[in-house]
Amino acid sequence: MKRILLPLVCALILSSGAFAQTTTQEAKALLNKASEKMRSFDNLYLTFTYFFENSRVEPPVTQQEKGQITIKGDTYRLKFMGTEQIRNANKLYTILEMDEEVQVTQYEEGEETGLTPTRLLNLYQKGYSYKLGGTEKKDGKVIQYVILKPNASEEVDKIMVGIEKDTHYIHSLKQWGTNGTVTTFQITSFEPNKKLAPGYFTFKKENYPGYYIAE
Repeated sequence: MKRILLPLVCALILSSGAFAQTTTQEAKALLNKASEKMRSFDNLYLTFTYFFENSRVEPPVTQQEKGQITIKGDTYRLKFMGTEQIRNANKLYTILEMDEEVQVTQYEEGEETGLTPTRLLNLYQKGYSYKLGGTEKKDGKVIQYVILKPNASEEVDKIMVGIEKDTHYIHSLKQWGTNGTVTTFQITSFEPNKKLAPGYFTFKKENYPGYYIAE
């Protein structure tokens, strides 16, 4: 099952303890505002570009893919790398188009590693320290970066979240792995309260004739 790893990177060295405490408080306030903003909508439709690279291997690996996701509370529908995934309540449906197969599994909070759609909004609340990074202007928008550092992780070195200062929309996430991988999730369009068809988040077997359903 393919997972989305949402990445981040930044470099700001804070030397003063008092200043570090201030930026930590500001970083938390900014993350809170971004989380509250995204949760204020009935649903969110996002398109994104996914970048993956590892320069430590020979030859170096680079990959770029596009995807889309619709999120409504803890429910989501994701299309990415030839795979469609629907989470509804405690069921996770992974639709493999090329294999004409649907994998149905139980979804349990806390069993996943890395970043996943429903963890995006509350990632920072547990298991991470954070501080402000730098700012950058992109396409006329001022992006404020926040750097998250896991308190204990053998896989993740750090994560950087880019937040639009004016709207508090999530702009990007970037993750550095301890194995040298860098994974970036760049949001290319953001559409809140999209009109969805009835049953949009419901898996319907009749829509996949001939598929093997692995339950």
